Amino acid sequence: MKKLKNVWLFLSFILMVAGMASCSTDDDPTGVEVSKEDIIGNWQVTANDWTNSEEESNRNDHVGQTLSVKNDGTASFRGESFSWTLSKGVLTLSDNRGRNIRVVILSYTEEEIQASYDCTFESEMYTEEGNYTFKRV
Repeated sequence: MKKLKNVWLFLSFILMVAGMASCSTDDDPTGVEVSKEDIIGNWQVTANDWTNSEEESNRNDHVGQTLSVKNDGTASFRGESFSWTLSKGVLTLSDNRGRNIRVVILSYTEEEIQASYDCTFESEMYTEEGNYTFKRV
């Protein structure tokens, strides 16, 4: 009986260690490592979905739109201009209206990017989040 108790104790310990190891302490997940040269260019939306804090949502409403990421640190999407930075697989877009868009690059090939994003409008306390798939054009 004592051996059975020790087995259960050992299994409980292993499960506890495995459970703790699977917990992330990083609140800001990082994306796959890409260089600035990898993302510079024109990327066309092939799929998207989003939901916002006003409980609206949509799917594939941006298909065909082009994201242009330029070498000078500027970008444009849907007729709007942004400045951008890239760190640890996270592309951050910001504009002069107080909008910050954090794009986590989940997968990258020379021809396709899959990403999740969250967007905040500081002045309006508005948030939006979703997913995009882009194809290089």
